[in-house]
Amino acid sequence: MFLTFRINRRIILLLIILLAFASRVFRLSDASVWWDEGIAIWQARMPILNMMRWTSVDVHPPFYFGLLHFWMTPTGESEFAIRFLSALAGTLTVVVLWRLGRLLFPARPEVALLAAGFLAFSRFAVWWSQEARMYMLGGLLFTLSLYFTVRLRHKSGWFVRLGYLLSTIAALWTLYLLAFTLIIEGLYWLWTLRRLPWARRWSRLGEWALYQIIVLASFMPWLLYALPRMRTWSVQQTPFDLAVYLNLYGFLLLTGASLHVERFRVLILAASLLITVGVITGWLQQRRPDVRDGVLLLIMSVTVPLAVVWFATTTPRSLGYSPKPEARYLLPFTPPVYLLASWAFFALVDRLPRPRGRLALTASLIALMLLGQGISLRAYYAGRYLRDDYKSVALTLAAHLQPGDIVFLHTDHPWPVFAYHWPRDFEGWPNGQDADPASVEHWLAPLWETHQGFWLTLNEDALRADHDQLVEKWLAAHTLVRREWRFGSKRVILFARTPARANRLLALAPGWTPPPPEQPLSTPWLRVIGWEQPLWRVKAGDLAHFAITIQRNALPADATLTVMLGDPALAQTSVIIPAGDGPVRLPVTLVVPSNVAGRYDYIVRIDDARAIMGWVQIFDREEKAAPIDVQPQHQVDASFGRPPLARLLGYSIAGDLTPGGSLALTLYWRVESTTPLSWKVFVHLIGPDSRPAAQGDDFPLGGERSTTSWQPGEILRDDYTVQLPADMPSGEYPLRIGFYDPVSGDRLSPVLDAQGAPQPDDQLQLDVIQVK
Repeated sequence: MFLTFRINRRIILLLIILLAFASRVFRLSDASVWWDEGIAIWQARMPILNMMRWTSVDVHPPFYFGLLHFWMTPTGESEFAIRFLSALAGTLTVVVLWRLGRLLFPARPEVALLAAGFLAFSRFAVWWSQEARMYMLGGLLFTLSLYFTVRLRHKSGWFVRLGYLLSTIAALWTLYLLAFTLIIEGLYWLWTLRRLPWARRWSRLGEWALYQIIVLASFMPWLLYALPRMRTWSVQQTPFDLAVYLNLYGFLLLTGASLHVERFRVLILAASLLITVGVITGWLQQRRPDVRDGVLLLIMSVTVPLAVVWFATTTPRSLGYSPKPEARYLLPFTPPVYLLASWAFFALVDRLPRPRGRLALTASLIALMLLGQGISLRAYYAGRYLRDDYKSVALTLAAHLQPGDIVFLHTDHPWPVFAYHWPRDFEGWPNGQDADPASVEHWLAPLWETHQGFWLTLNEDALRADHDQLVEKWLAAHTLVRREWRFGSKRVILFARTPARANRLLALAPGWTPPPPEQPLSTPWLRVIGWEQPLWRVKAGDLAHFAITIQRNALPADATLTVMLGDPALAQTSVIIPAGDGPVRLPVTLVVPSNVAGRYDYIVRIDDARAIMGWVQIFDREEKAAPIDVQPQHQVDASFGRPPLARLLGYSIAGDLTPGGSLALTLYWRVESTTPLSWKVFVHLIGPDSRPAAQGDDFPLGGERSTTSWQPGEILRDDYTVQLPADMPSGEYPLRIGFYDPVSGDRLSPVLDAQGAPQPDDQLQLDVIQVK
């Protein structure tokens, strides 16, 4: 019987580990690299000494970046490769937590198993196991250090000593916050010495002191080097509210999500109360001192980090800077939370009088945990998909960049993301600096005079810093010829300075070779030699970008090719091929229908010849257009665009219309036609100087329904919030709305009222708001 139970435990543990690994690698690459990941990769690309010098002015030690540096050398820089280190660390943390649980509660193996299961399916842990950041590695090293700390109490062999020293030193070199591991373990060590004879106490205390001296000595050189160089910035923008922070942290532990936390305060409070009661109950009924010591270690692992984060985020420059409080700062300390919760649960279960009741409660909890985390993980995975942020931009630059050209990013706010896709040299318009004629001349003139071609890459932030498009206008005034590419919300414009560069405007880069298509396709006049497809999985309603490279042989004028999605075609587009000889690269954009899902082929047709170039997996949108009851406060009949993209049926207004308050606006759209552009809606309160006094621009439905996914006949409810400045003077402010291109700044035109009269400045005035 005992042997069977032991074997079953091992099978359960193996299953938990396998599922933990599977949940962390599932769709690992299906998310775009974000700012923090981009900067981690940028640092990891550097030579080690350069990386350490740069890290010394950052807010994290260099161990993770060095590890990533050596990892990327053989594996490459794909989204999957750069995140696999975190996925591996997350899986190993589950194993180490189980070992820690078996060590602390040897008579209750089910506690360790349940804790491992909690961590394996925790959306919070899965989330950060799929990020190329150091937090999950920090969690592994912290848990490993706790494990070896407990082992040192019972056995001080060379393996245990070395394990403790290496894991603790690595933890300090991974996250500065993990320095407080020494406080947690030191308090635990002092607590456990109280039962030893005085002679043993001093010897064991001396042994522990020696370990700490070695750990600190290994970290002190770095600390002495980094502290004088570390920036003393502060990114905290709101006062630290401990109650709100604890509420968010508890919600993340329970669900792994960070939205609508306020709706679940009762649930979080109930769970916290239940764990507290379980810990107290278990403590009172526990007679083994070593078990009590272990519980105390877990309690300190939960409470000390909370105090640390509070200290770091409320004390100016406490750690060299004052960070904005983020729940991820506590992620490395979360594994003991699950272990403590598991022990508390079984302490309560043991109070039940009947064994069947205990079994039923345990089974119910496990089933509830699996169901809840399964639902939460499903929602998490549904939100993971790659976007063509800078992929097509980078492919275009690689295909056409010539010696003597320069790449310029406007603005460089997202430079780490751009640098991930474009690892070569580039310049950028400084983030935070608004453009004016003098600054444009200062930044552009030296670069323009020393390069043959100027590649201006514009992103969503360009209009904020350069609302009059001075950079683009300056280049246009100096260039001989230009060529533009458009990829969703990104634009790439090549400006040629010299006649030689103008004559080779679309020439392919020296040595550049496109990836071949899946099937050959040729006619007497041309042959397809390349097919570039940035994404192989797209969301219904999005834009799909790709490029076709063709070898021409005296191609006649007006030749075209057609790109089809599926056969019969669900969507298609035609491209005119320039006449002439030699290779030419043709960018293609296709609007993916919003009502399809599944795997479809991309088919290229030239005259009567056709071939499959590639395939794409289209996944359905999570947000469905449910029928809505249109009952606005004010009815309107106005159209936007020609042919109309949408017609505004009405609007409703609510909110606190006083300085410092906010205006809530609801718009009701009826979609009239499709569009290949992702338009943004502007909502402006116009001040006495005819400029916006307050605004609430956003993509439709909070960014969840790009206009590229709008289908004729849909009726959409679209909510916006306009924050009124605290110093906003009382008075009347016209409320005006419209659509604009977030990259070019062009407005959707024309805007027509119910009588068909065009509205000035391509905007519609809805009302006049009285601010009191």
